[in-house]
Amino acid sequence: MNTGKQINAMVVILFVTVIAIGAYTIWDPFRSESAEDTQLERTVERGSRTFALNCRLCHGDRGQGGAAGGRLPQALPLDSDFLQGIEGGVFSEAALEEVRKLVVNTITCGRVGTFMPIWGDTQGGTLNEEQIRQLAILITEGSWELAQAHADEIDAEATGHATVRMSDGVFGANETELVVSSAAPFSVGQFIRIEGERLQISAIPSTGQQLAEDIGKTPRGFLASGAEGIGVGAIIRLDGELLEVTAIRDDGDPDIVLEGDVSTTTTLISVSDPAFFREGYVMRVGGELIRVVGPVDTGQTLGNTIGRAETTFTVSGSEGIRPGVLIRMGEELLRVIDIQPARLEVQRGVDNTDAASHGSGTAILGTVGDEEEDTGELLTQTIGPSDTSFTVSGTTGLASGETFQLDDELVLVVDIEPARLRVERGVGGTSRAEHARRVSLFEGNLLEVERGVGGAGAAHREGDQVFLTALEVRRAVEGSDREVHSKGAEIFLGHRLIVERGVLGTDAAEHPDGVLVRDFPVAPEDPEPNIEACGQRRELAPTPGGPTPTPIEGAQEVAVSLADDPSFAVFAEPVTVASGPVVFRVSNDGTQAHNFRLIATDRSPDDLPLSRGAVDEEAADVVASIPDFAADGAESVAVALLPPGNYVLICNVPGHYLAGMYLGLQVTGQ
Repeated sequence: MNTGKQINAMVVILFVTVIAIGAYTIWDPFRSESAEDTQLERTVERGSRTFALNCRLCHGDRGQGGAAGGRLPQALPLDSDFLQGIEGGVFSEAALEEVRKLVVNTITCGRVGTFMPIWGDTQGGTLNEEQIRQLAILITEGSWELAQAHADEIDAEATGHATVRMSDGVFGANETELVVSSAAPFSVGQFIRIEGERLQISAIPSTGQQLAEDIGKTPRGFLASGAEGIGVGAIIRLDGELLEVTAIRDDGDPDIVLEGDVSTTTTLISVSDPAFFREGYVMRVGGELIRVVGPVDTGQTLGNTIGRAETTFTVSGSEGIRPGVLIRMGEELLRVIDIQPARLEVQRGVDNTDAASHGSGTAILGTVGDEEEDTGELLTQTIGPSDTSFTVSGTTGLASGETFQLDDELVLVVDIEPARLRVERGVGGTSRAEHARRVSLFEGNLLEVERGVGGAGAAHREGDQVFLTALEVRRAVEGSDREVHSKGAEIFLGHRLIVERGVLGTDAAEHPDGVLVRDFPVAPEDPEPNIEACGQRRELAPTPGGPTPTPIEGAQEVAVSLADDPSFAVFAEPVTVASGPVVFRVSNDGTQAHNFRLIATDRSPDDLPLSRGAVDEEAADVVASIPDFAADGAESVAVALLPPGNYVLICNVPGHYLAGMYLGLQVTGQ
């Protein structure tokens, strides 16, 4: 290549390079801006997920505040212009940066004296710095549609994406029985929402029966606890599966027999497998229906965990147990060979009481403050004034080192020796088993029963067969799926819910089929105020300190109430007074600390100058004030000499004015 060509090539390369650099210079700011936008979107997305998981149960799904969102009434709204860096309708980056710091600090430390808890993990909370930063950006960006979307997703998953399924295609505003695609995820007392309406489940229609055996996906028949409430052709529900009842029989055979003769009136019967039965089961013996009340309890429990080989163990007491009787733990029968009763070793006549004689059957009483409390245990032998060791019915409620009462005498328990049984294991062909501490001890294979259900009692012989209700069904009807079901599963009437309409501040409305029925988790009950965090502590007196203002003769009185449930508000009576001395009697009728400020201004009550989430008192004309004081009816007084003009009554605890704690007051000329 000659020199001329080399020069031309270099010129071309240089020209292309200059164009590329120029293009990059023009494009780079757009690239950087796009990257920043993408990062912001990701941060807000993560913050909205954290908000839905942690914050919405107090502040509402989209930060609208607890009162508006149907959650904790005292939780402040977060969807305000102030928290987005807008003051007086004007946005500034400086204001946004300042309020973002405020939000980070509030989430990290909570707010002392309010229900806002500590969230920062550096202060013992559960959120790290990055999660708190993401929450602060969500709040200050005001991207509440994302928070609502995450809340919707979580609440739909909680109900298994159940939908409205009414027979006529519409759930009317006046109806209280709701049919859904699956009632399995719902429970009594649960709050739900359909579109904008909130509802509470008051009942789930049930047959009152339960499954009496485990069943898989294939059987078309099973044993039930009874037939009452179930009819042929009925649609019943086990868990999430719907089944149509095609036949009901009373010859379901659980392979259980009577273990002894039964008279026409006895209410205690022995069966070969009592552990099979649960309360409410209805069995048929011959032509008689018998309802099970439950196993016969000795009133005692196992005192220590035992394995298959152990033949001695401690029990809560020996009352109701005697040598030679059969007891049952689980499915294993055990014959009692020997009993060592429980014993107490005591110091007599303590606390200046007199040692005395006490008869067998004397109650052992404990004390709670100045009140007597029955331990449920008794002396099982008569004792004299000098006896320091004696047998008792059991040791439940007794403890070494504590004082108890026998009649008028107080005794100090020095030592406790629990009751102990020696037994023969695996009696009557039952299998030895391991048993956990505190398992109940029952009287052999006895059941307490209600005789002659729907008819008269009859006599029965040992070996007579016991039968249960057998249901024949068509499985997985109405589009439901076959499922495995466990013994004890309740048999419901289809996918029906009984609901209370229009709760938590909403109105009942009409809803079409196919609309999602979402969960509506409510705010925590009785939250504790945040007393101390990040080195701050607030201990409020019932009323503010300092002298009470001297009454002014002829002064007008204004009764002021500061409230935060069901919403933040200031109430006053009257709201128009004549100029001159005015006494403000202020009552904190809320659930958290409030204060009181009287501000002279011609501005609208909702348009006072702000600073860090509260009214800027340096920029406002504060005429009278009361410092923070406690909740639940605490009262205080402020006095002011007022010329004619417009005034605003507020609570200026940070966030409370923004939540609605303001009220206009007009002072007229005399």
